[in-house]
Amino acid sequence: MDAHITKSLTRDFRSVILKRMSLPTKSLVADDVQIVRRVLAHIDAGTTDEGEAWREPVANYLKPERFADELRLLRAMPSVFVPSAAIPNPGDHIERSVFGVPLFAVRGRDQQVRVFRNACRHRGFALVEGSGCSHALVCRYHGWTYRLDGSLAHVPHAEAFPELDHSTRGLVEVPSQEADGLVVIGALDAASSAGCKPDDEAMTWLTDGSPWREKLLPVNRLAYVDCTLRAMNWKVLVEQFLEGYHIRTTHKDTFYPLQYDDLNVVETFGPNSRITFPYRNIERLRDRPESTWTTDARVTYLYQLFPNVMLATFPDLVLMVVVDPVDVGHTTSTIYAMVRPEVAERSGRDPGPNNPAGEASFIARGAIEDNEMSEGVQRGLCSGANEFVEFGRHESAAGHFHAMLAGRLDRQARRR
Repeated sequence: MDAHITKSLTRDFRSVILKRMSLPTKSLVADDVQIVRRVLAHIDAGTTDEGEAWREPVANYLKPERFADELRLLRAMPSVFVPSAAIPNPGDHIERSVFGVPLFAVRGRDQQVRVFRNACRHRGFALVEGSGCSHALVCRYHGWTYRLDGSLAHVPHAEAFPELDHSTRGLVEVPSQEADGLVVIGALDAASSAGCKPDDEAMTWLTDGSPWREKLLPVNRLAYVDCTLRAMNWKVLVEQFLEGYHIRTTHKDTFYPLQYDDLNVVETFGPNSRITFPYRNIERLRDRPESTWTTDARVTYLYQLFPNVMLATFPDLVLMVVVDPVDVGHTTSTIYAMVRPEVAERSGRDPGPNNPAGEASFIARGAIEDNEMSEGVQRGLCSGANEFVEFGRHESAAGHFHAMLAGRLDRQARRR
């Protein structure tokens, strides 16, 4: 590996670590008892958390120029790449295109996760396809071979490349950090952030996992990965996760029998947010001592990790959903489903609706319903009926997402 690349990565992450050490010790989100109190109060009053309303111009979903600005921004800031559960053992590797850039992550023999641009240094062939486990990374085209740390190990017929310096032709690494069950990458496009300081603060908000650590770390088995191209703008896909105003009408036979319509607790921490979707069984806690209260199997937490990743907790299952913009009207949705080891063993023997990771589960059916609604929104945006998309005070997490995006785009425009 190129020595100057290694020094740069070390320097960048020293600043990130120092930033994390200065984080406040106060919890970024409410604890279980506080959440239950707030939910029960809303049930009694027939209310929900309220925030600022937001109007997003329809043109921001349809204009190629706006999409180009967003993609430039996304490539210039950190983002979550994959869950740690996707590559638990040395040699495990998995690939995904991030904002149009092909990448892969691999766990080395030293247990460290590294992220590389997915291209052989000979002719650029994509080195990793899908996922797998290998002792070394071998290009299928001409057999150039790389160690798990990215260094170039072997070139067939090396005499044909008399000026080749192995030490400078290792795989090209992307700055990354593994923390609290997630692998987070730094900016992909150095040119977009030229002249600017590294976005240490944005990295910190993605690597301080205190809000989700206890929910994510126990689910260390990957149940499945699904990647689907969807005909919608990426922001439309993000929005479907950020409110419970649609539960009754969209999910009348799936989520609504178990959950409440238009009843949420909304918390923000930095550019991120957490939305609590309570289950009706939370009312069973009313007559129990507060010291015994837990939200396990009584709420779904939805963590929106800005800009494009959602963590959704369900009983026995956590989903990580990554939203990757493709063009102004298409988005790739990648879902990583994770379970605890004992659930993995049980669900592997159960193909029916009781399998939390199965196609017949109410979670999977609810996701189909959400995507049908988002596809309908995308079609409606093109109708010319509206100048803006309306987000009410009960949809404040969606407004928060748009406000964070708008603020960063404004700063990017001023820099340019």
